[in-house]
Amino acid sequence: MASIRKSLAISVLNKYIQITLQLVSYFVLARLLTPNEIGLFSVASSAIGIAQVFREFGVSSYLIQEKELTENKIATAFTITVIAGSLLFCLLFLLTPWLASFYNDERLILVFHLLSINFLIIPLNSTSLALLRREMRFGALFWISILASLTSFTVAVSLSSLGYGYMSLVWSSLANGLVSSLSVSFFLRGGMFHRLTLCEWRTVLSFGSQMTIISITGHISSNANDLITGKLLGFTATGIISRAQGVMYLFHRDITATLREVAFPAFANSHREQRDIEADYIKAVTILTVFAWPFYGFFSLFPTEALRLLFGPQWDAAAPLVPWFCAGGAVAATCSLIPTLLPALGGVRYLVRLHVLIDPLRIVTFAMTIYFFRTMEAFAIVFVIFFTISMPLLYYFKNKLLPTRYKLLTVGLLKSVGVSLCALAMPASLASIPYLDVDNTLLSELYLHYASWLYKTPDAPYLKDWLLIPLGLLMLPCWILGLILFRHPLADEHWFQKIVYYRIGGRREPVTEQKLS
Repeated sequence: MASIRKSLAISVLNKYIQITLQLVSYFVLARLLTPNEIGLFSVASSAIGIAQVFREFGVSSYLIQEKELTENKIATAFTITVIAGSLLFCLLFLLTPWLASFYNDERLILVFHLLSINFLIIPLNSTSLALLRREMRFGALFWISILASLTSFTVAVSLSSLGYGYMSLVWSSLANGLVSSLSVSFFLRGGMFHRLTLCEWRTVLSFGSQMTIISITGHISSNANDLITGKLLGFTATGIISRAQGVMYLFHRDITATLREVAFPAFANSHREQRDIEADYIKAVTILTVFAWPFYGFFSLFPTEALRLLFGPQWDAAAPLVPWFCAGGAVAATCSLIPTLLPALGGVRYLVRLHVLIDPLRIVTFAMTIYFFRTMEAFAIVFVIFFTISMPLLYYFKNKLLPTRYKLLTVGLLKSVGVSLCALAMPASLASIPYLDVDNTLLSELYLHYASWLYKTPDAPYLKDWLLIPLGLLMLPCWILGLILFRHPLADEHWFQKIVYYRIGGRREPVTEQKLS
């Protein structure tokens, strides 16, 4: 158990370091690159991301779970990844002129040619990374990930500063793959190369077909947005949408991913021990939403300020999209743990059906929206509608394995709503001041007095960028007060009571029988 906790701690630490590097990277690169350049790379990386799924074939999952892993099976897995990577390299290299013609941009030729090299590099370390995970050597995985990320970040920022534009992101991607491979060869005993053989190909490929389908449909649906918008709206619009979604993805994708890593073994353990999994699920969703909703609400109130603080003034066009994407993230927070819950309960087949149903629907819906409306705002609005429609579908498949106690879930979510309103009361009042009718009142004089340092100009309806930081910090005591007032489940956690009541409040911590003994 201690080793599992240590591995989990390393994994969480790794994830948050990655998020920090990503935030710094966003902060710097968004000021050095134009929306058109970021949009161009987003389209190229989306195409590469879809192809990467076909390279994997579920081989990594097979190596991790195989009970009787032999050298022949490892060598076969290595051979399959090398063959798949080589075929995809050749295919993408040949299709590059057509892709550049499809998007009517010759810059994509060099971008795709260079990015396709990753198909030759990544297969060399994917098998080795799977073996390190199998051995639970998370310390080695931590250093491999950090070294690769730091190198990628350094290359991207350095080359962007020197004026290499979108090519800095291309070289950064190649540097990441190369450093990762070199680091694996250092940490893995026996090296990362294996003999080429297909003697166990049936055993290797027969596993993970269901998870491979999930991965393929999920990657295609998530990456298709950039491919479609790049063709119909252009690279600049793709870059703007990407940055608007980036604000929402800070929580929806990056922070929630860490929570899922913790939730999956927790749900699986509850299932094995035959505990009340539904109670655990409701508590997890209630805690997730009490973090997510204030986050999304805050950035919805100050989209322009957030974009300028994070990415610079050249991304102001993305501001009207941010509240829509944050609304979609708020809806998704109520059901985003279901894809983690289903496989933990042995319901992989239901997860496959869910993805086969939702992912194609997502592609068609967004494609038709962009084709007929040709606006970024329409894309953002449909984003909210799609997540709202997906929620009952997710709970439908959840009920197949675990009936939902809707009354208890509603009570928990209402508590999160109350806490969120407490946390957002001050930011919302400040955001509404420029829109109030304050003529001939004392409030008018106060507004004009403080507007010079609160706002860009007295007529500008947005705060100075730097004020978001202290304003966000001021939300914390209001959020804590809301947790206590509404008796939120998070306030019952021992660590919360220890920090708030005994450390901050000055109360004496009760002596338990365990401490007396």
